[in-house]
Amino acid sequence: MLEFFQGFVIGISLIVAIGPQNLFVINQGLKKKYILTIVLFCSISDSLLILLGINLSSIIVGLNQKIIIILQIIGGIWLTLYGINKIYKINNQKNVDQKYWDNDGFYKILATLFFITYINPHVYLDTIILIGSISANFENKFLFGSGVISSSFFFFFSLGYLSKYLSKYIYSNKTWFWIDLIIGTLMIFYGLYFIFY
Repeated sequence: MLEFFQGFVIGISLIVAIGPQNLFVINQGLKKKYILTIVLFCSISDSLLILLGINLSSIIVGLNQKIIIILQIIGGIWLTLYGINKIYKINNQKNVDQKYWDNDGFYKILATLFFITYINPHVYLDTIILIGSISANFENKFLFGSGVISSSFFFFFSLGYLSKYLSKYIYSNKTWFWIDLIIGTLMIFYGLYFIFY
C-alpha cells in the first residue's frame, strides 16, 4: 500500500494549486449549481488522463516540446478571452439580481468546463507527462495510479461541496460581483501566463 499512499500524496500536491479548473469548481460550488456533475467530470477527466500517462509513460518522456508550446498558446488565448468575457458581462449589469448569477444553463456550464479542462496545458503537463514519467519509477503502477486517481476524486469532491457549504454565508449581489470579478481577472492572468511562460 506504500505505492498507493505515495500516489495519493503526489496527486494531491499537483492538483491542490489553484488553477482555472479549480476556480471554476469553486465558482459553481458557491452558486450551488450542478456540483455533482462538475466534480465527477473533473475527477473522471483526471483519471482518464492519469491512466493514459501511466500506460504511455515510456513514450511521453520523449514527447515533442513544440506540441506542449502549441497547447499552452491555444489554452492561454481561450482562458484570456473567457476572463475578459466574464468581466465584460458583470460590468454591463448595473442592476443585477440573483437570477443573473445563476443564468448559465447546464450545457453551457458543461461546455465551459470541457474547454477549461482540456485546453488547459497544465492538465496534460501534470497528469499525462509528469505523473506518467513518475509512474515509471514504481514497480506496482496499478497501486500508484489508484492512489493518484483517489486523490483527484477526494480533492474535487471536497472543493465542490466545501464551496457549496460556504455559499450560505454569501448574501449580497455585491459579494457575487466581486467573486466573478476576481475569478475573471485570475482567468486572464492564467491565460497570459500560459501564452508568455
